[in-house]
This record gives sequence, C-alpha cells and structure tokens, in this order.
Amino acid sequence: MSHQRVVLLIMLLMAGTGLLDAGHADDAAQVHPVVGAVVSYLCFLWYRGDSDARGFPRSRWLSVAVVAFTVATIPYYLVRSRREGERGQALMTYAAYLAAAAFAVWVGMAIHIGLA
Repeated sequence: MSHQRVVLLIMLLMAGTGLLDAGHADDAAQVHPVVGAVVSYLCFLWYRGDSDARGFPRSRWLSVAVVAFTVATIPYYLVRSRREGERGQALMTYAAYLAAAAFAVWVGMAIHIGLA
C-alpha cells in the first residue's frame, strides 16, 4: 500500500470518527479503542514502507514502539532515518499531518452538525 493511500485512509478514518463523535458520543467511546488500533496499524504500514524505501533497518523494539506509542515514536524514527538536511522538513511534515488529522475529526463533526 502506498504512503499516500495509508495517509488518506487515516484521514478518512479520523473524519468518520468525528462524524460518529458528534452524533453519538456514548457509542463513539466504545469504538475509540478499535479506531486507535487501526490507526496504529496503518501508521506501522507507513513506517514499514518508508523504512524499506530508505533502506533503514527496523529493530523489533522500534517496530513495537511505533505501534504502541505512534505519536511519540514517529518523530524519533524521522530523525534517525533522515539525513542532516532532511530532518527539519520531515518533522514539519509530520506536524502538518497531525494537524490534518485533528482537522479531519473536526470536519467529520462539522458534517454531522450540518446534516442534523
């Protein structure tokens, strides 16, 4: 699966979560662990594809950390896997990705409010 497709799936999942949160907060709370597991798996797919493309050796512990602590571990991976001049841009791109994920949740909520 391509990097772009993984990111698109995560954004769609986040928008769907926002849509569900806005309408059925009690039901959404039961779905959050499943959504978290799916997002962690998709982030691992991205990490695996990126590390393969860069020839970065994946350790067992870093792979476990990417699944268990995705938000904190991806920046560590980005710094370790990028060359000197690429690190800042990679971290800024990741920050933009996190902002886009939060925005996707908001869009899902806004869609529900607009449809109600």
